[in-house]
Amino acid sequence: MVEYTYDYYSRKPGIQVNYGKVTLALIIICVAVFFLLPEAAYEYLMFNSNYVLARPWTLITNAFLHADIFHLLFNMFSLFMFGSILELRHGSKFIILLLVLSVILGNILFGIFNPGVWGLGISGYVFGLIGAAVILEPKARVIFPIGYIYTTAPISLAGPIMFLGEVIFSLLGGDGIGHVAHAAGFIAGVVLAYIKKKFTHKEYEYTIEY
Repeated sequence: MVEYTYDYYSRKPGIQVNYGKVTLALIIICVAVFFLLPEAAYEYLMFNSNYVLARPWTLITNAFLHADIFHLLFNMFSLFMFGSILELRHGSKFIILLLVLSVILGNILFGIFNPGVWGLGISGYVFGLIGAAVILEPKARVIFPIGYIYTTAPISLAGPIMFLGEVIFSLLGGDGIGHVAHAAGFIAGVVLAYIKKKFTHKEYEYTIEY
C-alpha cells in the first residue's frame, strides 16, 4: 500500500533494512496465534464489554486474534507497510505506545457502541498507524481505491478520507466490522503523532563551521 523511498532505509553502511523489528515481531505473533492457538481459548482473549472488568487483559489481547485468513492477511499486509515506515522513521518506542493507546481506545469505544459484542483484530492499531502517518509522513503515497480503480494518493489525503468512511460506516452499522474501533485508532494516532511532532525538537538544526 505504500511506495517506499530511500529515506525509509537504514543508514548503516552496507545494510539496508525496510522493516521494523517490533512490526515484524507483531506480525509473527499474530500469525502464530492464528495457526497455533486453540479456538477454545479465543473466548478468554477476545474483547467483550460484558466481561472486560473480569478480563481486563482483553483490552489488548484481542488485537492479536483474527477471524479468518483473509482478515489476517489484510491486516498483516497493512501492518507491515505502515508499521515499518513509522518504526524506521520514528522509533520502536513510539509505535509500541501507539499500539497500546489505539487498541485500548478502540476497544473502549467499540464496547460503548457495541455492548455485549465480541471484538478481535489489530486493525484499530493499523488505523492508528494511518492517523500517525497523516501527521508525521504526509507525503507517503498509498494505494487508494476509487470504485474499482486503484491509484496512489498521499496519506495526507487518503487518511482523512478513510477515517471519514469509517465514521460513516460506524453510524450505518450492520456489516460485522468494528468501524468505530478503526475510527478511534485513527484519532489516537493523530493525537499521539501531533504531540510527538510538537514536543520533539530537532538536534543540530544549525551547523556552524569553525
